[in-house]
Amino acid sequence: MALIRTTAEVTGNDEYDIRVGIECGGGTPLKILTTDTMGFDYDGVAIPLYRYTPVEMTVNARESPEDFFWRVHDLAEDCLNQGGVSNVQMIHPPVRDDKSSDG
Repeated sequence: MALIRTTAEVTGNDEYDIRVGIECGGGTPLKILTTDTMGFDYDGVAIPLYRYTPVEMTVNARESPEDFFWRVHDLAEDCLNQGGVSNVQMIHPPVRDDKSSDG
């Protein structure tokens, strides 16, 4: 997403279609882990994935920094959700206000 933002600033382009995928190889399923309250790896909510379905999103890379930050968060959340993890722990955009395009 940082590369998209930088490219948009240089080229003047604004909308980009993004597709994020993970190739799973071998005989064991992919597990997306989270952490527990003590900071240790936790797989209690993990859904074993034998195939990861790519996540697609269209973003306006020239929107306000706060709105773009939320797009980064939402993309990460969509990627994690299919593995059973519903909480993005490392990306914390500011609270959305009434002027945001998402309400």
